[in-house]
Amino acid sequence: MFALGAAVANRFFVAVFGLVLLSFSLPTFSDEEQDSKKKLALLRERMQLVQLTISQTQQAKSAEEKELNILEKRLSHSAENIRRLDQKVAEAEQKTQRLQQQQKGIQLDIEGQKEVLANLLRSAYFMGKQQRVKMLLNQQQPDRMSRVMQYYDYFNQAKVGVVSALDKDLLSLKQIERELSREHEQLLMLSEAKRLEKQTLQQTKQQRASVLAVLGKKIQSSSQELAALKQNEKRLTELLTSIRQAINDIPLLVQQNKPFPSLKGKLSWPTKGQIVKTFGSAKKSGRYDGVLIAASEGATIRSISHGRVVYADWLRGYGLLIIVDHGSNYLSLYAFNEGLYKEVGDWVSAGETIAAVGISGGQQKAGLYFSIRKNGKAVNPAHWCRAVKNNRVG
Repeated sequence: MFALGAAVANRFFVAVFGLVLLSFSLPTFSDEEQDSKKKLALLRERMQLVQLTISQTQQAKSAEEKELNILEKRLSHSAENIRRLDQKVAEAEQKTQRLQQQQKGIQLDIEGQKEVLANLLRSAYFMGKQQRVKMLLNQQQPDRMSRVMQYYDYFNQAKVGVVSALDKDLLSLKQIERELSREHEQLLMLSEAKRLEKQTLQQTKQQRASVLAVLGKKIQSSSQELAALKQNEKRLTELLTSIRQAINDIPLLVQQNKPFPSLKGKLSWPTKGQIVKTFGSAKKSGRYDGVLIAASEGATIRSISHGRVVYADWLRGYGLLIIVDHGSNYLSLYAFNEGLYKEVGDWVSAGETIAAVGISGGQQKAGLYFSIRKNGKAVNPAHWCRAVKNNRVG
């Protein structure tokens, strides 16, 4: 009975001890991390509702507008694929360069080892095969014989060491050559994938051009165009109102970053280009509430400051649109994009790539519509970003 009780107690102790160890080994999440995950989930859930509401308000759009939506989202997908392929190609090329440098270093080592080995072999030849036997038979100078025997041992050890190092380097060289071959094949595959993706991108652009031509014919009068522009602006206003309501009780974590209002006049422009429409300048539907920057199609668009993405989708009249919440009730808007590289809930840093310049939303020329809003009201980006020189920024 005592033995049985002891065994049970021992198993109980082992089980308890195991649970204690398990509690130490399992990852633990701080209250702050759990709270952050809950806020992210809540943000994404609310923004899905916002996007659903916006989609429902666009149900009356024509077949051409529906097709434009699909095509421009497809363009965004292709642009993102090409960007990722470019990154993989760059990584593969960097790895190839490192391997080639290693290969060159090993080849130099091998040449050096071959030269050392050749010198050792020449020394062995000159010493002669019989020299060691002669010394063994020569008993008149035992001290000298001992020293010479020691030299022979050193010589043989050196030869074995060189041969061993040479074998090791030759093995390493073969391994690097195999890796280089694999990287070469990888580069060929990536290049082919990129070529096919670019082909898809070009075909989609041609399809979009055809759709835009049909849409242009349907807007036969300036009054129809004005009505469409005002309707587009109304949708954006409704979207911004919905976003403000959705994120109102989900505060932005400033962490080590400076509050957005303190950065006034110091922000970098989101892309390089020329301002063709300034804040407050006239347009058919009223005044520009942002700036229009003419830039190369596919050019990089960067976030002007730290924040989180609260919208990344297609909006009629603005095409592929991304909106970043910077805290303190400030939002930045980037429209007419070719590709969107971030999703709702993603955190972005100042200067981080978030999109690519495009002609989405029915634009005829590549450019970026950029706007800053405080409590939903537009403010002049020129007062927030660095000085403009000759209408050029970035």
